[in-house]
Amino acid sequence: MYNIPAVNYLNKNNRLYPVSSQPTEKINSAAITSPINETKTENKTQLLSLHKAGENQSFQNISFGINQIRTSLSGREEQEKYNAIASLIDKKQKKELHSLLKTGRLLDKSSNDNSTTLDNLYKIIQNERITGLDKKKIAEEVISTINNPFIITQKFGDIPLTLQNEIIKKEQEEGKNITSFDLDVKSSTCPAASIEFNLAHKMPAEFARMAESLTSDKIAVEKTIQVKDLSQNLMDTIWMLNEFGTEHKLLNWNTLKVTLRPDRNAIVRARVQNTYKDKDERSVIDVLMQSTFMNVGAQNTYDSLIDKRIPKYNEDDSGLIDIEKNFAEELATGKGKICVTYQKIDDEGKLIGYECEPEETLSHIQNTLNKGDNVIIGYTYCDNNNYIIGGHEITIIGIETDKAGNKYFVCNDTDDGVTGPIKYSVNELLPQIHHAGIPKSVLVGNVEFVEGWKELMQMYKTSKQNQELQTVSQNPLYVLNRPV
Repeated sequence: MYNIPAVNYLNKNNRLYPVSSQPTEKINSAAITSPINETKTENKTQLLSLHKAGENQSFQNISFGINQIRTSLSGREEQEKYNAIASLIDKKQKKELHSLLKTGRLLDKSSNDNSTTLDNLYKIIQNERITGLDKKKIAEEVISTINNPFIITQKFGDIPLTLQNEIIKKEQEEGKNITSFDLDVKSSTCPAASIEFNLAHKMPAEFARMAESLTSDKIAVEKTIQVKDLSQNLMDTIWMLNEFGTEHKLLNWNTLKVTLRPDRNAIVRARVQNTYKDKDERSVIDVLMQSTFMNVGAQNTYDSLIDKRIPKYNEDDSGLIDIEKNFAEELATGKGKICVTYQKIDDEGKLIGYECEPEETLSHIQNTLNKGDNVIIGYTYCDNNNYIIGGHEITIIGIETDKAGNKYFVCNDTDDGVTGPIKYSVNELLPQIHHAGIPKSVLVGNVEFVEGWKELMQMYKTSKQNQELQTVSQNPLYVLNRPV
């Protein structure tokens, strides 16, 4: 799920700017329910009525975008690492490990530090994981996920009743008044799950590196980012990092080091999944990656236990708005994306039109795919009067044309229960696309760029303040009862 923001980031008259508008290893319960020490409704109903096809399409037909493919081990060191990993994992993952080697994903170096997927898997099995996580399970999850990223899901696991009271007690000691009802989560992490999928699909070595670091004692990931690769200049990038409360250090005028962390309760959810994961629920890796990206986008206010955050730019305490998702995606991948909004939505939340012709929207997506990138989109669904009643994030990984000339988006949806790509009719999905993260290089020459990020965030905050003033004028008790 994603939020419809109080302000939309629009492409208007070719200008981009903001405007209003079963148990495995047993461990004691305390080891599961203890959060990280901090260093500083209802089920979503799929209302998008679209034609789906090709759910059993072979994953091997999907491009990984690997630049230099190596499919054989080189030297004694790589062979020893491979053998060590293979000796620990089960038969199924051994087969998948072999597949990763033969398809180039095992020796892929698309990581932030040029380490390979093999290097990071070896680190996982050689070094103990944080208390409550099993290194064999972690290695197997990473292998299976990179082998088929479509198994990534946003479906939360249930917390056993035997653990719930202890978790609730610890949260109440922290001043949080939660109940067992709050722990029964249906998931609003589709933006984060889409980012996770994108990493596993296009950057397998970085996915493995992040999985290793997030399951280590650090429970965090450090990334070195080149400012020139982002969508904003140095000063605006630093402003955004401060605005979102992201730990960072300026190494030189073009290089930043950032630290991405999940929320303090992510480890609780991860430990539960390590021991009690049921079929079709999130893996340990899903939990930690999605919690990290949600926390980055939600300015460090996300809580994995209840899948809520403190809203900064609107009144919705679930999901991420488009600009928050875009910020988290940039830091996760190190690639600059412009958050382009295609739908016109009035102040009442009604879809009233579009910012550009469908052909232009399609060209943005097609040109991004041509460059070897996937496109994470947010689409909306409306009631019979065209009022928006919800939204969802999915990833477009290709476009196909059938013999009759009909075009289909090949997509991944982390909330559909399908462990393979699916297809949506371009003609039906295109009008429902609210926003997409598009590389700046795709837009150069087609749009006029103006100051965006800083002004946009200020517009979000101003809009929220105006909404609160209006609410207070109508209900003075709101000031006493509103969340803080």
